Amino acid sequence: MTNEPFALSYNFTCEELKSLASVIRQNQDKIPMALRQFAREVQNKVYACMSIDEVEECCKNEKF
Repeated sequence: MTNEPFALSYNFTCEELKSLASVIRQNQDKIPMALRQFAREVQNKVYACMSIDEVEECCKNEKF
């Protein structure tokens, strides 16, 4: 096994990203170090497809 980059092409909908981010958030203590960067990227993409009000509400309620 190598650590060479692997490209996976998939176009997520905002709802899929929000759901994935929620799963990551609920299980953040179980996420292996190897997936931490992926988890951060998912969170950043979720923020990008939300309004500022939605982000603030989610952060306040810790939905993801």
